[in-house]
Amino acid sequence: MLSNIKPWFLRKRISEGYTLIEVVIAIAIFSFMIALATAALNQGLKQYQHMMDKGINLWDAAKNLWVTKSFNAAIDYYVYTEGKKWFPYFHGSQGSVSYVSLSPVAGDLPVVVWLKNEKMNTGKRSLVYYELPVYTKDYKELERMDTFHDYKKGWSVKLLEHVENIKIRFFGYDVRKRQSLWSNDFDGSLTKSLPALVEITYIREGKKSEIVFGINANSMIKMHYAEIYQ
Repeated sequence: MLSNIKPWFLRKRISEGYTLIEVVIAIAIFSFMIALATAALNQGLKQYQHMMDKGINLWDAAKNLWVTKSFNAAIDYYVYTEGKKWFPYFHGSQGSVSYVSLSPVAGDLPVVVWLKNEKMNTGKRSLVYYELPVYTKDYKELERMDTFHDYKKGWSVKLLEHVENIKIRFFGYDVRKRQSLWSNDFDGSLTKSLPALVEITYIREGKKSEIVFGINANSMIKMHYAEIYQ
């Protein structure tokens, strides 16, 4: 019999339902929980976007680091021609660079490198890094690989994309003028040495930027190589 006895407030709730205050409190709590969930979702999306942006920046930084190491490890890879005798292989113009490096981006063997200014389908420009094992290739083979675009058979990565007005210039010693200066081209067969710096400028979204790479090899002491060993 006692089990059938219920407190007056329970009897009132069963018979009359929830009060207005209780409904308002329940709605307020539910709204507060929705607001917390929305805030947490927005914060998570912001963190995700930040991580994505950071990831893209890290990827760009990684590519720059790879190519920097490649330039830093450029070597005096001497080649021979009948007319120009022995000279360190290096070809540089405003739209292209080629040299030999001991620090490949992919693999372990020394590589011949090409940096090429190429047109994209969008009309913008890209700067693409190519490398192939150099093995013991002579000057004619290296020239033929460049002429017939054989460098595209090797490993590659786009250093720059969707940019405009890519220009490359070089700082080094010119034996003809007997001074160090900036120039728009650099040919190892004429300079008998490698440049000290390679500067790449470009425009992205109206803003001009630059990248500068250093070459550590000091080929100045070998400028008379051809005279000694020809």
